[in-house]
Parts: sequence; structure tokens; C-alpha cells
Amino acid sequence: MGATFAHAAEFIWIEGESAQRHSMRRHNWYDDVARESLSGGNWLSHYAAGESPQAEYRFSVPETGDYHFWIRCNTVAGPKLSYRLGSGVWTEVALASPVGVVNIAANGKPDMRFVGWVEVGTIPLKRGAQSVGFKFHSANNNHGAIDCFVLSPTPFRPRGALKPGERSGRANPGFFAWEPDVDTFSERALVDLSGLNESVAGQSGRIRAEGNDFVLGDGKKVKFWAANAGPAIWGLDHRSQIYLAKRLAKSGVNMVRLHGSIYASRDPKVDRTRLDNLQHMVHAFKQEGIYTELSFFFPLWFKMDGDRTPFMLLFFDEQLQRYHRDWASALLTTPNPYTKIPLGEDPAVAIVEIVNEDSHFFWTFGKKNMTPQRWRVFTKLYGDWLTKRYGSLAKAVAAWGDVREPGDDLSGGRVDLYGAWEMTAAGARGNAGKRKRISDQVRFLSENMRGYYKQTIGHFRSACGYSGLVSCGNWHVSDASTLDALERYCYTTGDVIDHHGYFDYGHKGEAANYSVRPGHQFTSQSALHLKQNSPLPYVETEGYPHIVSEIGWPTPNAYRAEFTFLTSTYGSLQGLDGVFNFAIGSAGWDQRISKFPMNTPVTLGCFPAAALIYRRGDVREAPAVVMDHVDVDELYKLKGSPVHVRGAFDQFRAADIPANGKKSGAIESIDPLSFYVGRVARSFQGSPQNSYQQSLSGFVDRGKKTVNSITGELSWNHGTGVATVNTSSAQGAAGFLGRAGRIDLADVSLDMQNDYGTLTVVALDDKPIAQSGKILIQTMTIEQLYGFKATGKDNLSGRIESVGSAPFGVEKFEASVTLTLTGGKPATVTACDEHGYPRDKRVKTTRRGAALTVTLDEASPYHVLTR
Repeated sequence: MGATFAHAAEFIWIEGESAQRHSMRRHNWYDDVARESLSGGNWLSHYAAGESPQAEYRFSVPETGDYHFWIRCNTVAGPKLSYRLGSGVWTEVALASPVGVVNIAANGKPDMRFVGWVEVGTIPLKRGAQSVGFKFHSANNNHGAIDCFVLSPTPFRPRGALKPGERSGRANPGFFAWEPDVDTFSERALVDLSGLNESVAGQSGRIRAEGNDFVLGDGKKVKFWAANAGPAIWGLDHRSQIYLAKRLAKSGVNMVRLHGSIYASRDPKVDRTRLDNLQHMVHAFKQEGIYTELSFFFPLWFKMDGDRTPFMLLFFDEQLQRYHRDWASALLTTPNPYTKIPLGEDPAVAIVEIVNEDSHFFWTFGKKNMTPQRWRVFTKLYGDWLTKRYGSLAKAVAAWGDVREPGDDLSGGRVDLYGAWEMTAAGARGNAGKRKRISDQVRFLSENMRGYYKQTIGHFRSACGYSGLVSCGNWHVSDASTLDALERYCYTTGDVIDHHGYFDYGHKGEAANYSVRPGHQFTSQSALHLKQNSPLPYVETEGYPHIVSEIGWPTPNAYRAEFTFLTSTYGSLQGLDGVFNFAIGSAGWDQRISKFPMNTPVTLGCFPAAALIYRRGDVREAPAVVMDHVDVDELYKLKGSPVHVRGAFDQFRAADIPANGKKSGAIESIDPLSFYVGRVARSFQGSPQNSYQQSLSGFVDRGKKTVNSITGELSWNHGTGVATVNTSSAQGAAGFLGRAGRIDLADVSLDMQNDYGTLTVVALDDKPIAQSGKILIQTMTIEQLYGFKATGKDNLSGRIESVGSAPFGVEKFEASVTLTLTGGKPATVTACDEHGYPRDKRVKTTRRGAALTVTLDEASPYHVLTR
């Protein structure tokens, strides 16, 4: 598993601005960049029409041999870059698969001012004086820029502007720089969860769904601590893909959702390069015991009828359905050159998703989102459905009390459809005839979606040779009280129930829904206070495994260290079977701010303890505190379900339930705090009279603002904003620990002076903490890029003045942990770096009897106790 990478004194590093001669012409706009993000604080750029500019560099080669050649340059918006050695022939550099791409525009706008590392290849060099030349020759003003380039006799792994082995030490006051060297995956690591994975994903057969659970091919239950990766990640060079796979396995990941298209936005033809990239990605993950989910269609990725996004069309439009089948066939039947079998036959492919974030029941439904011609086709399908249901359209209209709409064309067999608003509880109020008409529409739309899901699954099975699991969809609805249960019912056509969720509040500005820029306004908020909707609660569908294939705490919110702690513990409590963190930004640690980051200290850096707790089952799955048996026919009548996720956490006003008792019968309303006590489940099989809800009187104290789980292992104080886990093998806390004071758990006491952070103690040898011979102490606080600045106190809110530049920094840890250990064996505590390797740092410990107090090193996220 080891790897050798470039070390200091082996490589040749040359700055772009140090050319011996060049004909570049700078442009004020193109050259207006954040120079602190560049190696040496500068670059060599060109943006002007005319003859292609050139630059020449001279250097000395210490030893004859083959050298790995990498360039950090502009890779965005179609630049053309060629190089030559000495007076040799010009060779164009492939810029399609850059690594560590960073937006360096001074104003933060995502235009063409980016830099990224590109691997040119391996070139032979002779000892002594050598030269290399570059030229830019794009159609757009010959634009291009070189920050630096490197020649290394051993494989090189980019880390932004840092040279191999270099640490800049740049960090904001009170923070330490998070900038580890390349991970060599040596056996020296004290924190390595790769052993949790199979040697090869799928080695015992396909993942199966059994009841509410996933099981491996050998029948063992499994949960997936997972991540998302888009085409930019598939497009990494093969060595980078393999490196990423090893890093994820080491951090506890055992599934990745490959989320992206294999086609262009306006051309349905399969892009064979993208497909090949994806195939190698599946292979790389498979070798590290990581399964794959394939997500290949999202309406926002494709345009039809000019510049229209094809929301809704997949469910009825024959043209888009044909494209969709062709994409699925190419994806699942094309032989994978790296495994020699198609993805459809590969047991490492665990789940295939039909569609991402689209539904007839979301706000995108309506005639405004498609051409009149396609809308006429859809209304004709509705007319045919009504004729089959009632015998004729005239009888259908009569059943509605003669409610008609201007768009109806009964003689032509077409009946108009209402928009999204009319299908909500508020929109359907009033005239009984209109409500009946809306009821029929909702039934038709449900059957339309279920029909396409069934048809597509049949195509996967018969035409594509795929026998694995299928996830139909994952989206929200316009009115959860009326439509959410129906949306999930539609998904029962497949094998897996999915949903998405993000904790994202108070961020405003141009393009704030997908980026973070200077001038944006934001506040930092914690989900622990329960003041906003949280992505944690969900209603489980009985008889199906449940995943959340996208979840995250987006930036610039600073209170994000709680994310993995809460998803691992409360996901376990609620019976969640897969947590897919969104999203992988690079093969290494991220070097820039992004809206949905995963490869940063507060997320990926917190994976080890969170993944172990979740995958090992340290927190018990709770019994159902709410079980709602739903009659689907009643859902079609717009009666909805009171069992859905709500954002209000005021006084519960449901009918009284006897203390410590259980109320049986049809459910009228539920306490929204139920989701933090135990499982909330829904069944489409039983009678509503068999529904029940547990009294929460012994678990919820509204005066103290506390919620305890029915298992007794989790506690949530939404007044102070602190959650704790307290099991035999995992104990810890997240939130505003500095305000909470000392926290005493079964075998561990936590004392953090930082205002906000997490402290987690977990046994690494599957024994109870008190008896364990190897224990991980993991801590995290707040992260900030170097130079990040906002107008609010401590840069936690206000107007963003600068998004900063690499590296990320983490607020220095001020914390101690006291463990009560049995057996009397002497203990050694080792501080570890960002990749889990021992540091040459003395850790202060104090022993009093069975109690061992560890004062944590201020810049070490992991400490490992061995005895």
C-alpha cells in the first residue's frame, strides 16, 4: 500500500515568472489575481491577440533519468499550451484533467482566472544544462498563464503552491495551518480505517437489500459511509484517482456516488472520454474495497428545445426517455477496459440511480417549464388516463362537478393539468369538484412516475444485464404534508429510498446558492440550536434501506464541525443505511473555498471517528417511536400524512399521550422532536388503525431544552447547543463545548476551552473504552482559509471582504480529555498529524489511579492512546 513521492532536494521547481526570455503581454483584467495563491507570489500571463507568445527557461539537471513533468497553469476556458525541450518539436499539453484547480480571480468571480496542476508525462533528461520552452495559442487572445512547473525523478503529488515537504505555516491569528505532506500510506499510520473495507469491493457478491438493511454478498449487514464525486474528479489522471481511493478508504469511506453525466449539455451522444474516466474511477475504488453508486441524469445537466431544462420530461417524453435508455446502456454494457467486465455486471457497482432531483411534485412542475408542443402531448396522456379511469372525458368532468379549465380540449382528448401550487394543501382548498380534479391529477402523476421507474428498471435488468440495486429518485416536494408520502411511495418501485438535505442558512449574494465570494453576506449558525430545518430528520419507509445521497453543511457557515458527528450518531439512531457526504473537491486537501466542500479539515478531517462509529454500529438503532401505516388511496385524495419532517420546534400540540405510554390509531400529528428520540417510520402496507406513537415525556424536557434518545445513548441540548454520544465504545460531544463546561460521560470527561468544537473518543480495537488497548481521541474546531476576512466578530458573520487563500487553518485546540481505564496497564499517548502519522511531540498526561488526563496538542487533530 506504500507509495514513493518526490522529496526535497530531488525535484526541480521553476517559477513561471522566472523565464530567461519571453514575449508575453499582460492584460490588466486577466492579470488581476490573488497573488497570495501563487507559488512565489506571481505568475507569467498573456492575454492579447497576435502571434503566439513564447517563454524559455533554463535549468540544470542533477542526474540523467526520467522525470515526471507537471505544470501549474491556467486550465479554464479553453487555453492552449505547448512545450518543447531545447530546440525540439512543439508538443501540445493536454489540459483536460487538471488537479487542484483554484479560482484566483481577485474579485472571486468564476470566469477564466483559475490555476491547476497538469501532468504532462514522463520525459527523459540528461545531466547538465537543459531548457524548456512554452507557448500559448488559444483562439481567445492566446490567453494563458504559468505559475510554476516541476520536474521530479519520483512521482509528484500536487499540494497547491507548496513544494514537496514544504509547509508555509500561514494561518490566521489563533489558528494553525492544515497543510500535511502527501500521504505515503505507510504502516506507520496510527489512524487508518482501510481495514474495515473488503479487500476488493464485491468480493463476496452483490450488495442486496434485506428488509430495512443492506447486506454484503456473504449476508453480513453493512452501512455505507460515503462521498460524492463529479466529472471533475473522474477526470483526474489515473494516479490521482488511485491516490484518492486510498485516502478515502483510510478515512473510513466504503462507497462513492459518481454523480455526473457522460454526455454534453446539448448533445446526447455519449462522451467516451468521460465514460472511460468513470470506468477507471470505479476500478480504482473497487481495489480499495469501495463500492459505487452511479448517478447519471439530472435535468440541469441537459438542455432541450433551445435552452430549456427538461424538468418533468423524463417521466413521459419519448425523446428524452430514449436518450436516457441509451445513456444507461452505454454506462452499463460497455466493457470496462480496467476490469474486463461491464459496469452492469460488476458487483462493485452497488446502486444505479434513475434520476436526480426531479419530480412531478416539486415547484418545477407546470406548463411554463416545457414547450407547448410537449405540454400538449402530456395533457393527451392525461386525457387517455382519465378516459380509461372514467370511461370518457365527459364522465370525468361530470365527476368533478363540471369543473373545467381554459386549457381543456375534450374533443381533442386533452385535459389541462394544474401547476405545483394547486397540488399543495393551501392550493387545493375550496370547491369540492376542483379538489376532486386535483386528486385525480395527483393519482395520474404518481402512476406516471411509478410507470417510468418500472419501465427503466426493466431496461436495466433485461437490456443492460444489471441485477444490482436501483434508487428511483431523491427529491423534495412542494408540500410535505400532502405529497411527501406519495413521493416516497413512488420510490418503492425500486430497492432503495433516498433523500437529500443541507444545513444552509443566512448566506446571501450573487450566486450564493453555489459559490462563496467577496461581498457576500452570511451568518454562522449551528443546527444544534434547532432554530432552522435540519437535514437530519427523515421518515423511514418500512421494508427498504434508506440513504441520504447528498448531505452537507455548506460554507461560509463556520459551525460545521458538528456535521459528521451528528450524521454518524443520529443517522445510526434513525436506522439510516448510507450517508453520502457532498462533495469531493480534489484528490488531496482542498486549496480554496467552495460552497459544498468535503476535503477540508472540519469534514474529511473528522471522518475517522465518525465513520467508525457509524459503520461499526456503536450507536444502537432505535425502535420506532412513531409508526404511520398509510392508505395510499387516502393520499391520492389529498389527505396527506402528518408524519413528515417539519421545521417548527415550538410546544407540541398533538392530542395528549399518557406519560410513558403509547397512543394507537390513525395519527393526527407528531412531535417534531420525535426524530431525535428514535426512529420515525412509515408503512404502505398496514391499516392506519395500526399506527402508533410513543410518549416522549420521559425523553423530552422543553423547559431544559433537552432531548434524550430512547436508547439512552444520545443527548441533545438545544438551549446550550451541545450533543453527546455515550456508548461503551464511543463517547464524545459536539457544539458549544466552551460554554458547556466539563462534560462527564461513562468513561470519559471532556473539557474544551474553545467556544465551539467537537471531542470524540472511540475505541479502535472494538473493545469498550475502559478496557481498550488502542483509543482514538479526535478533536476539531473552526476552519478558515488563510486571510479569510469578514466584517463580523472573529470573521464568523457579516460581509465577506476576502475569501482568503491556501492553506486552510484550524483554530488551535485548547482541550483535555480524562479517561477512566481498567486493568492498570501503563498508557502511551501519541499526537498524530493530519494523515494519522505520529508526531515528534510530547503529550502531557496526568494519572490518578484509573483516571488518565490527556492535555491535547494544540495542532494535532488525532491522539492515539495505546497500552
